[in-house]
Amino acid sequence: MSENIVYETFVRMSDGVDLYTVVVLPEDGKGTYPTIITRNPYCTKNGGLEAYKTQHECHGYAFVYQHCRGTGLSKGICIPYINERKDGLELLDWVRHQTFYNGELFLNGGSYLSSVHFSYINTNPRDVKGAFLAVQDCKRYNILYRNGFFKTGLHGNWAVTMYKKNMDIPRNICPETWRTLPLAGITKSIFNEKDSQLEEELLHPDAYDAFWQTPAGGSDYADACNHCDFPILLVTAFYDLYTEGVFDMWDKLQPERRKDCALIVTPFEHAYNPPSRKEPSDVPDFENGRLSEVCPDVMIVWFDHCRTGAPLRFIEKGKTTYYRLFDRKWITVPRLENGPRVHEFHLTKERALQEEGTAEQGSITYTYNPFAPAPFEGGVCNNVGGMKVQSAPNSRYDIISFISEPLAEEMICEGRIEVELCCSSTAPDTCFYVRLDYIRDGVALSLRDDIDSLCRLNAEYTPGEERTLKYVFAPHAFKLLPGDQLRLDVSSSCAPFFHVHTNRKGNQALQTGADICRNTIHIGQSNVRLFTL
Repeated sequence: MSENIVYETFVRMSDGVDLYTVVVLPEDGKGTYPTIITRNPYCTKNGGLEAYKTQHECHGYAFVYQHCRGTGLSKGICIPYINERKDGLELLDWVRHQTFYNGELFLNGGSYLSSVHFSYINTNPRDVKGAFLAVQDCKRYNILYRNGFFKTGLHGNWAVTMYKKNMDIPRNICPETWRTLPLAGITKSIFNEKDSQLEEELLHPDAYDAFWQTPAGGSDYADACNHCDFPILLVTAFYDLYTEGVFDMWDKLQPERRKDCALIVTPFEHAYNPPSRKEPSDVPDFENGRLSEVCPDVMIVWFDHCRTGAPLRFIEKGKTTYYRLFDRKWITVPRLENGPRVHEFHLTKERALQEEGTAEQGSITYTYNPFAPAPFEGGVCNNVGGMKVQSAPNSRYDIISFISEPLAEEMICEGRIEVELCCSSTAPDTCFYVRLDYIRDGVALSLRDDIDSLCRLNAEYTPGEERTLKYVFAPHAFKLLPGDQLRLDVSSSCAPFFHVHTNRKGNQALQTGADICRNTIHIGQSNVRLFTL
């Protein structure tokens, strides 16, 4: 079997730091090639050169793989996001001076490996001809927060792992660490030194805070896809960590940009194209839902099209291609929009979701104790863990479950499910968390979730006052079958995924204490809306 030409080198950055880089060339290694660039922080200190030689299909491209600063075999110190723009642009310039380079660059990455490219593509490099960027939001606020709630289960745990990754420093962390009061200042306890970046981010829970318009807040990354002119294939999954952000990136592309780009949405999680499951599970495996089944080498298919106009397979430029869950169908449309029909379910005092009839009046009150937050399984699409089997309904005093009757006929749901929750509290501010599940054969599996506080949009709240919180979930597409049921869980916390609300008003990271309160769901005006075909 022929082997690729593989060599390793250190690319010196302008500040003198050497970054470990592997070059993989097709087996003859004598020509010039379009070059695919991947920068990765999740590397070991084993270069794995043998695998590049014998298990790597080049398809006529050169590949350049670089370990991000302070990770793997690269030198320097890893502080997430800080050096990616400079290091990425300098790597592109290094490639331009190599004898194997033919003048065409292509960008590849998923998750943080996409972020490293988002950091600089607003410079619109002249020789970048296409990009494959998966499962990442370019808006930094969305990576850290949801409606002002810090994503402790996602960004908090990730940032602790990545900070000075290659250095032997303390990492005093466990799930309960994120319940420390005040949360601001926590990095000194975790690392025995202050991480200025994470500490600063904790002080800006408002999406409209000016901080998020600065380089420290990710301004170089924001709306990056609209500030370049090369074709981009975006990929996400319905249970990705950043589902909503990728959809928003697609929707906000200018029409002239969108016609040259494409979006794929698989039914899975952050690992958007996982291997087939080997062990039995109550979580569906989504037959025919893998890109490896419907379009092997999808990245190469995209890049070949960008280079030569070679026919696309499976995807269409300017369109969204998504897998409708439980229907085993891939569908291609310009945008995934709300279905034309509305199915509304009202919450009742009997803890039901009632589809027909007049909405009844009444209320359900429960105790919310910030010192004992309610746990949930799986982070759906705002946090890690994706779709998981849920606990029994009403599993705790502070989880109120509303369940529909079995559906009489199938229902195809598409778009952004909405929940209106009329609620009140004895506290000057508090949190309400909602999670929608479907129940099939007695097993409840998560569809969507969201979280909000009474004072996020309107800071003036008097305890006891009724207020309606409106939740709009990330886009989804799924088919419910006859006999399926819907279940809405309402609580005031979601451990270990979101920072716990203290029931005190103001920036939650600065609170030095917490209070127990009584929270109330008002039945008459609370409902769930699904949009169906």
